[in-house]
Amino acid sequence: MAAAFSAISLCPYKLCHQLNPRKHFISCYTPSTSSIGVRRSKGPRKRPDKLEGAGRSIDDSVQRRMEQFYEGSDGPPLRVLPIGGLGEIGMNCMLVGNYDRYILIDAGIMFPGYDEPGVQKIIPDTTFIKKWSHKIEAVIITHGHEDHIGALPWVIPALDSHTPIFASSFTMELIKKRLKEFGIFVPSRLKVFKTRRKFTAGPFEVEPITVTHSIPDCSGIVLRCSDGTILHTGDWKIDESPLDGKVFDREALEELSKEGVTLMMSDSTNVLSPGRTLSETVVADSLLRLISAAKGRVITTQFASNIHRLGSVKAAADLTGRKLVFVGMSLRTYLDAAWKDGKAPIDPSTLVKVEDIDAYAPKDLLIVTTGSQAEPRAALNLASYGSSHSLKLNKEDLVLYSAKVIPGNDTRVMQMLNRISDIGSTIVMGKNELLHTSGHAHREELEEVLRIVKPQHFLPVHGELLFLKEHELLGKSTGIRHTAVSCMVCCGHIFLNT
Repeated sequence: MAAAFSAISLCPYKLCHQLNPRKHFISCYTPSTSSIGVRRSKGPRKRPDKLEGAGRSIDDSVQRRMEQFYEGSDGPPLRVLPIGGLGEIGMNCMLVGNYDRYILIDAGIMFPGYDEPGVQKIIPDTTFIKKWSHKIEAVIITHGHEDHIGALPWVIPALDSHTPIFASSFTMELIKKRLKEFGIFVPSRLKVFKTRRKFTAGPFEVEPITVTHSIPDCSGIVLRCSDGTILHTGDWKIDESPLDGKVFDREALEELSKEGVTLMMSDSTNVLSPGRTLSETVVADSLLRLISAAKGRVITTQFASNIHRLGSVKAAADLTGRKLVFVGMSLRTYLDAAWKDGKAPIDPSTLVKVEDIDAYAPKDLLIVTTGSQAEPRAALNLASYGSSHSLKLNKEDLVLYSAKVIPGNDTRVMQMLNRISDIGSTIVMGKNELLHTSGHAHREELEEVLRIVKPQHFLPVHGELLFLKEHELLGKSTGIRHTAVSCMVCCGHIFLNT
């Protein structure tokens, strides 16, 4: 293939390279968007006074390049503008365009670090989205995790009032609830898609494909236009025996490879983890083993969105004769959405009410709680302080930690577990107990998909800078010649070099 990279400026990043002798180009660029705190935020993150050239700030440079390169229909026909989600975990939000017509893929939040007191959520810069609202013709959501849908209440008002939002049926139930809470629910704008069913969004023919993850109804997104084909994997892993029976669609990727993929963007979260992810069936077996052996009350904590894991907990409760209790509002939020969509493994009406816990013998109860990340107001964290009205821990309790400690939460999770240990409860956790598996592909899976798809160009997404760089190297090792990844972090933003 006659292709070559052009020289790249530091800010913003711009990747232009010839795809074939017909001179098709891809452009990849990050606008000068800053993460902004919402609710209790003190406003945009402060930026260091970095200068470029004769006293011009980097933001000025970004604005100049935006006006030069992206306004109008000149320049490369395929364009990728990450608003968030590159060089960070969370706030996934990406514009993909054909000339001057764009779609927005995902609109997620990011949770603040300890250096941002008072900030509850960080969202993409909606002022930029509003400025370009006349160019953004649709929103496509890959799945229902907060780092992919959480910013919709702020992003949607910034768009044109008729811009449609496409999502799978389960994801759409979560979106509906959120939009109703914010008073911006407009049913006519919400469009449910099904995998392998093509539809038109903006300049693209769109085809969702099934991928497995830690929440139901996850999709990779194929975008086709006359200038090329783009694959955005969304968040994914390869679960060979998923509990819901919806297997990772290798066949779709094989067909796509034969068709030819101009650009592939893929989840980089676990590129540093060797081997392959465990199946949820392994976790289900571990839960049953530990719950069966327990003599007293069992308390599990997990990510509330993992409906498949809830199904495993329910199966263990049924087989051991225990009644199931949910303590934590987010558990009911996801279960109710799954119930409305026909995907719930539990009938919400069969759950024991929180206020009735004391009416049952401890050996007859299995309690599922929120708070695996020691969130300040979550049930398990409050119980560790003895301040929960719903859950009182004691030394006879067995606590099964069926989750992963998200980097950045290590200290507060350990403090919570220390408080629980001080109460006397037994805690079971750790890799060897097989109580958790990631929803993100490990290295062997990432390599497998790269070798199946064989894209002409590869852009790692969804991960810290280190992860993106390592995923780029993995792509090159499979024979992909043209890759691009961020090489510089400036003011919380990522800029690409080749």
